[in-house]
Amino acid sequence: MALTRSIGISLIVVGVIAALCVVALAWLSATYGGLDYKCLVEGPWRVSAPFAVASEAVRVHGSFSWWTLGRACNWQRADGQGFVMAGPVWTTTITFLVCAAVASVGGLLIAIGNARTRSLAAVGRQGLRG
Repeated sequence: MALTRSIGISLIVVGVIAALCVVALAWLSATYGGLDYKCLVEGPWRVSAPFAVASEAVRVHGSFSWWTLGRACNWQRADGQGFVMAGPVWTTTITFLVCAAVASVGGLLIAIGNARTRSLAAVGRQGLRG
């Protein structure tokens, strides 16, 4: 039972640290050099945003997206009727979710270990009474 608890705590620590690192790296890579500039140079491109114009003369606004993790770009529409958003790919978000799942499995292991300990303690108390 001590082993289950140790593994659970380790999984929580590893999962949380890895998830924080994924978010930090996603934010740093999205914002390094400026969001608007990175949208013009690296995208996400208008292929994922129909009706958008990709040119240096066009207004583009970059931002950090929390769902899906990464850089999102708002491209000016070709018809001048507002903006079209091109979002980041799912790779970083899926990596973050896997890290969160690892931490969740650790929490589940701790909960299962605690439940076993309580049930064994209850059985032991009942045995002493009889």
